Amino acid sequence: MITITYDTTLTVEADRGIKLYQLLEQLPARPEPPLAALVNGDVQELDYPLFADSRVEWLDRNSTAGYRIYRRSLQMVLQLAMHRHFPGKQLWISHALEEGVFCRFADNTPISADDVALLETDMRALLEQKLPINRHYINRDDAIDFFRETEQHSKAALLSMQPLANIAIHSYGELSDYFFGEMPLSLPADADFSLIPFDDGFMLRLPARRFLGEKSGEFTPPLRLQKVMRERDAWLQMQGLTTVDQLNDAIRAGKTDELILIAENMYDRQLQKICDAVAADFPTVRLVLVAGPSSSGKTTTTERLAIGFRALGLQPVTIGMDNYFIDRDKTPLNEFGNPDFESIRALDLPLFNQHLNQLIAGEEVMLPRYNFTKGRRDEEGTPCSLSEKGIIIVEGIHALNELLTESVPAANKRKVYISALTLLNFDPVDPVPTSDNRMIRRMVRDMKFRGHSPEKTLSMWGDVRYGEHRNIFPYQEEADFYVNSSLIYELPLLRPLIENELAAISTESPVYAEAQRMLSFIRCFEPAVSDKVPRDSVLQEFLGGSCFNV
Repeated sequence: MITITYDTTLTVEADRGIKLYQLLEQLPARPEPPLAALVNGDVQELDYPLFADSRVEWLDRNSTAGYRIYRRSLQMVLQLAMHRHFPGKQLWISHALEEGVFCRFADNTPISADDVALLETDMRALLEQKLPINRHYINRDDAIDFFRETEQHSKAALLSMQPLANIAIHSYGELSDYFFGEMPLSLPADADFSLIPFDDGFMLRLPARRFLGEKSGEFTPPLRLQKVMRERDAWLQMQGLTTVDQLNDAIRAGKTDELILIAENMYDRQLQKICDAVAADFPTVRLVLVAGPSSSGKTTTTERLAIGFRALGLQPVTIGMDNYFIDRDKTPLNEFGNPDFESIRALDLPLFNQHLNQLIAGEEVMLPRYNFTKGRRDEEGTPCSLSEKGIIIVEGIHALNELLTESVPAANKRKVYISALTLLNFDPVDPVPTSDNRMIRRMVRDMKFRGHSPEKTLSMWGDVRYGEHRNIFPYQEEADFYVNSSLIYELPLLRPLIENELAAISTESPVYAEAQRMLSFIRCFEPAVSDKVPRDSVLQEFLGGSCFNV
């Protein structure tokens, strides 16, 4: 017999060799059925046998790892439905949106609403059959040969970069493939999803995770964000850089410095368009608000916008929202009863709005100075006024939330959203997650400048993502301008800085499984080194060579 600890403190005795799904059958039913489990810190599928005393943490779709598995398995069902319904077409899963993913044909031909409805019907018919998801292992070299012979060159190329002896192939119906992660043993017939026609493709929409709250029945199309993503998607297709293996080929061909020049020029052009548009609407527009998720490059972008405004004859003044915190003992509490410093209500909104309107009206104000040691404002502030050519820049997590500047007329302000929208794919049905790109950036920055190990950064990332989903993503469509700070060359340059650190994270660490996932992720990119990254590049915010105080 072995002892198995689950749900942190509960234990059960079981026969040696018991499989996870058999263990589940002996335990009380759970509100959400587990899709996999962390066994002694490592993600395992439910047919994994236990031969020694073990710690088990069940993963359902409300956990980060479980959500990935749930999404991956529904993408597999979609892939099979597409194969049956459109045998001559290649499905392309492009990017995440609204708790789901945007899907299209690889050849960009439009998909009709009727065809989308038929696909959903086919998916539900497949689920009704309760087909098992089978897994078997084959030698890595045999897998690479198979994918080359079936013209899945991207997958073959990436598998050749992974230090694995054997590869897990999952089968569902007549579909067999490698899916870059774990799968459940099956999916329920009533699996929660929907296919929604959108743009020239459709959304595979998934249920919101519990911590995000219930999702309204209606899908609100993120048209502005989608436009930006499709523009980058089209650019990548034009450059022949839609997949990671194509990027790796360019790096191996010695084109790193060329990619740097192209990517930096694209970033510059985005900022110049914003500066020109704002200057054209000056002096009516006197306030620019900048927001974006963690490690999107907000600080550099804000500095670059300020320089762009100066080049056009404007005189920017930057105001920090942190100085408008209310007294610490008055900070609102979150659902756990702890002070919620990320809440917009933790700011003195009336004073902030009053100061903005006074500045726009040409008056001088005394900007507060918050004393973080004392948890309240200092009595003395900093005088501030706008010149005739003055314009205010505010950067922060709530910048797109209309509540932050509700008393400032819309005509007087413009909002900018920035994120690293990666838009590369590992293969046609596996997009590179934007959040993973940002996580790599943050791990490198935290290690270099904040004294945090990658292990520490990984342990905090869940809270970071929770805050983004509450305070930033709901307001993306409020932006007037979008900046994509993703640079096509960056992950090859970041790999040498983080790979060994990730590999060194112990199997005893609570984030070991995530570290292994990120290690596999970064190893998909050919490592590169270059001294040609400009000092004003957004990437220098993470590399450490920035000319700005970041």
